[in-house]
Parts: sequence; structure tokens; C-alpha cells
Amino acid sequence: MFYGWLVVAGAFVSHLLSYGILTVAFGVFFPFMADALHLGRGLLASAAAMARLVSAALAPLVGPLVDRRGPRLVMALGVLSLAGGAGVLAAADGAWHVLLGYGLVMAFGSVALGELTGDTTVARWFVRRRGRALAVSTMGLSTAGIVLPLPIALSIARFGWRGAWLALGGVTLVLGLAATVVMRRQPEDHGLLPDGGAARPVTAAAPVVEVSFGARQAARTPAFWLLIVSTNLAGLGFFGVNLHLFSFVTDRGLSAAVAASVITYLYTLHTVAKPLWGLIAERVHVRFCIAGCYAGGALGVLVLMVGSASLTTLVVFATVYGLTRGAQSFVTSLAWADYFGRGAQGAIRGLASPFRYLAAAAGPVVGGVLYDVTGDYRLAFAIFAAAFAAGALVALAARPPAPTRRPSPTTWPLR
Repeated sequence: MFYGWLVVAGAFVSHLLSYGILTVAFGVFFPFMADALHLGRGLLASAAAMARLVSAALAPLVGPLVDRRGPRLVMALGVLSLAGGAGVLAAADGAWHVLLGYGLVMAFGSVALGELTGDTTVARWFVRRRGRALAVSTMGLSTAGIVLPLPIALSIARFGWRGAWLALGGVTLVLGLAATVVMRRQPEDHGLLPDGGAARPVTAAAPVVEVSFGARQAARTPAFWLLIVSTNLAGLGFFGVNLHLFSFVTDRGLSAAVAASVITYLYTLHTVAKPLWGLIAERVHVRFCIAGCYAGGALGVLVLMVGSASLTTLVVFATVYGLTRGAQSFVTSLAWADYFGRGAQGAIRGLASPFRYLAAAAGPVVGGVLYDVTGDYRLAFAIFAAAFAAGALVALAARPPAPTRRPSPTTWPLR
């Protein structure tokens, strides 16, 4: 078996933990912590905003480090960050504890265990099979939505939200360190080529080389900035919906168990969407795939807004949103790798990440503040739908940059 698939497995767990704790789990804990600590939802959501801002400051430093040193040290520190933050939240008795545990301590984990390590490393191990590999590794994001909501909701009901945070921190420590062990920087360090095989010189019969951009070169292309604008518009809607969806459902009179079940169904479809769109991306240009995912996100949110407060509406929303928006992480990661090559993925994505984290910070705060002001989520979710739609339009304009090719004895043909 090609070792790259173990790297994919490690990245899968990395995504599950980073997204699962910072987005899925926090969304389930959100109403319980707000009530117990007597905090407004806008104020509590500001912890999520703070985490994104801290992550935005860290990402340009972490990305180049992953390029030079590989993912293992960064991932190990990220695991400790998430587990430590869970412990702080378990002991929280005020807003400043939440800001410390989630907004500061866990913020490093969101960078160290997210796309800057997982997707960047997988993209180095695969070229021809990159779409399939990234589809599998990013399934960790949606798997988090399947395996976490119900156990967390039941744990909160049985042990309280403090005990549930402690249990989640312990699980994070065990799974995260196990994933860290299998990660490796790139196949060339181990005598291999991307997609498998022993390293060998490029001969006259195989002169194909891979597209390669440095971070500064990438930043001078229109594609770089169009991808940033597109993904950040969609990120505003994505992170806003994710944090407030559980509260949106329970505010409509449905139980926490029903809300957790709907979210589990939603993320099950997110999981299905990634390999499905992986096959589509082999036949359709990635920018059209991004646009389709974002347009589906807009449609799903509109269904949620205009439909009745019923289980049927929630199922229709989850089906549309899950099968389209669910592939967002995969297709955007594929675009960064296909557009700019393997060599400086960490630096390139580290340069782009601060913008993404700013959008991610804005989404939860927009939802929380507008809820506090208006008493419901209708206006906030309308803004989220519009952001998805705008992101789809911008993605259509993000044409690949003119390739820069660097001959190398360890390069591999593009997919």
C-alpha cells in the first residue's frame, strides 16, 4: 500500500478534530453555555470571532513552517491546544474563561490541525489522484458532524456541559496524537514519488513536470485573489450557519435530540458529497464545482428560511445543503493545489488563510448579534444565503493562472 494513504488517514482525523471541536461541538454546547453563564449569544459568538482572528495572525507563520519541517510537530502542538482549551471551557464561570479557552488556546489548534497541515500534506503526496485523496481526507470534516452531535448532546444531558467538555478533551488527546504519528512531509523524503512508486530521474520519455508557484508568484495572479474573495464570501455563510444551526432549530420548538439528529443527517450527506464531487471534479473544471457547491448552499439556506417549522423542511434543507455545500472544503483545497502546485502549498495557503479566518469570524458574530437585536435568525440567514450566492459568482471568474513549470527529478505529471 502506498504510504500516502496513511497520510490521508492522519489528515482525516486532523480535520475531524479541528472542525469537530471548534465548529460542530461548540455549536452544540452554545445554547447550554449561554444559558448557564448568562451570556448573550452575540457575546458568546465573539469567542468564535476571537479564535478566527488569532488564527488569522498565526496562519502566515504556520504555513511556511509546514513546508520546511513537515506537519508532525505542528499537529502535536495543535492537539495539545484543543485538549487544553476543552479543559479551560469545562471550568469556565464567565465570558473571559470562554475567550481564553476557545478564543485563544484553541485558536492555534484550528490552524495546526486544519487545512494548512492536512490538505497541504495530502496535496504533496498525490498529483494524479489528488482529487480522490483530498475527497477522502476532507471527509473528516463531515464525519465530525456525524459522530459528535448526538454523543455530545447525550453527554451534556447526563453529565452536564462541563463534564462533556472534559470527556471531549480526553478523546481529542488520544486520537490526535495517534494521527500525528503517521504524518510525513512529502514522498520524496522517503524515496517515493507522488501517487506511489520509487523515485527516479526524469528521462526523455517522461519529461512532464508539475506546475509550481511560490507564494509571491501566486499572490501576483488574479486567480489567487478571486479564490480568496469567493471562499471568504461563502465562509461568512458557512461558519455563520454552522454555529447557529443547532440554536435555530431548537428555537423553533424542536428538541435538542431532533436538532442533533438533523445535524447528523446533514453531515452524513456532507460525507457522501465529497467522493461524489470528487468524481465530478475529474470531468468538470474545479471552479465550476466550487460555484455549484456555493449555489447549493444558498438554495439550502433559503429553504430553511421560507419553510415551515417542521421536520420535513429540515430534511429538505439538509438534503440540498448537504449534497452541495458539503463538498466545499474538498473543491477549494483541490483548486489551491491544482492552480499553484505542491512546492509552496503551506506558504500560499498561509498567505490566504487570514482572509478566510476574518470571514469565519464575521459569520458567527453576524448571526449572534442580529439574533440579539431582532429576536430571531431570519435576517442573519438571509445574509448568509446572499453571501453563498455571491461566492458562486466570483468562483466562476477564477480562471487558473498561466503555469510556471520547474523541471525536477522528482516531479510528476498533472492529473
